[in-house]
Amino acid sequence: MPITFRTCLSVVVLTGAVLASTGSAFAWGCIAVSEEGSYGYSYSYDSEGGATQKALDECASHTTTESTCEITECDENT
Repeated sequence: MPITFRTCLSVVVLTGAVLASTGSAFAWGCIAVSEEGSYGYSYSYDSEGGATQKALDECASHTTTESTCEITECDENT
């Protein structure tokens, strides 16, 4: 998957997560993307570790075992 597409996907998903968020002001959110294009995201987590794990788990649930999910972005203000 081209880097430009991944970047655009990351922006779109993170923007959606920010708009949908009703949590606290300084909560963590992350985006994970696989080589085959599957993705997962998280928002309104108290810790970066929790947000990272949720995004990776969600991505893994939508991808094959041959593909690996990686965190592409984490932000404390989502």
